[in-house]
Amino acid sequence: MKTLDYIREFYLQYGIPLIRDNFPEYQERIAVGVVGEGSDAFKYDDEISLDHDMGLGFCMWLKAEDYGKIGERLNNLYCNLLSAKGKEFAHKVFGEKAEGYYPRYDKRRGVFEISDFYKKLLRVKGIGLQGLLIGGKVYNAEECLLAAAVNGEVFRDDEGTFTAIRNRLLNHYPEKIRRLKIAEELHYFSQGGQSNYPRMMARGDYVAARLSLDLALRSALHLAYLLNKTYMPYYKWQRRGLKDMEKLRLLGDILDAVCLIPVQKGAWASKAYDPRVPNMEDGAVVLLEQAAALILSELNAQGIVSGEELFLEAYVGRIVEAS
Repeated sequence: MKTLDYIREFYLQYGIPLIRDNFPEYQERIAVGVVGEGSDAFKYDDEISLDHDMGLGFCMWLKAEDYGKIGERLNNLYCNLLSAKGKEFAHKVFGEKAEGYYPRYDKRRGVFEISDFYKKLLRVKGIGLQGLLIGGKVYNAEECLLAAAVNGEVFRDDEGTFTAIRNRLLNHYPEKIRRLKIAEELHYFSQGGQSNYPRMMARGDYVAARLSLDLALRSALHLAYLLNKTYMPYYKWQRRGLKDMEKLRLLGDILDAVCLIPVQKGAWASKAYDPRVPNMEDGAVVLLEQAAALILSELNAQGIVSGEELFLEAYVGRIVEAS
């Protein structure tokens, strides 16, 4: 079980009675769950995650009028609950590893007004509840924040306002925006991995070669998320997220291999650089071509491009023109 599962159990055991006994008339108007920043909200947490930013707290989301009436009192009762039962519950589920494990009283969990929660999480200004329901400006938010806005789990939302915004965001970017982002990442993948990496290796500039590889890795990851219509999370979870994807899951294994391969200095010892012919003696070049083939296959399958050329820069202009 992940921490999110234990948070749900904590809510079922203590959170439901807290709301029912103190705010019976609001039970069907309070949305409850865990959404936002943190490995626990993504269900990516493990034993190492217990060293920081962990807790059994959950979120309660209210409309503005209800928040003004009961928000402060509800939050105070929630904090008292964590103080009284949180540590005890944590010791039960995490055992000895929970020594010093205290529930967090931070800005990620607690009681929130719905639109304020989304605006602060996405760091967008000048947008109200209706604007959040429509979308629009929220797509200007950093993508890792959009990923955090749709992760986790909603335990209860009878009224449905919080979930309506969540579902709107889960629809992913409008198709025009998605395709333009795909074109941009194809450019960076091709520039970093298929063009500049071999050029830098031929020059013996290994720092620039590494930076070029890194650019290709980041762009390949982003392409996987875009082609799965899923927001890419914070950088340390981007590779982990590939394991849950329907499409391009094998891409992760290729990227792992790129990261683990030794510096391919010997492959360029007696090799003249030719921009038209990939140096297949370089193992990183081989792996990047395999990555390009996987990406191209999915681009063709989705009807975004039509072609067999593995140099992915070739498709950038066509995608932009068609968008």
